[in-house]
Amino acid sequence: MTETHNLGMTDTEYVHLLAKGYDPNLEHQLLELHESIDQARKLAQVVGLTKDKAPETEKEWEEFMAVWED
Repeated sequence: MTETHNLGMTDTEYVHLLAKGYDPNLEHQLLELHESIDQARKLAQVVGLTKDKAPETEKEWEEFMAVWED
């Protein structure tokens, strides 16, 4: 059975992140390694944005930089 974790976000925010490759399990693993919630979320988002390919378009780079600079 899969555990449910409170990620501190709305369903809408969660779906938006999932569409960009966000992995909540990675975030949870980072939290278990004692990363802060903000750092764990940022790292999970960066991995999601770059796991299949590097950003190529201007829009992809803008999304990447928005996460990185947040």
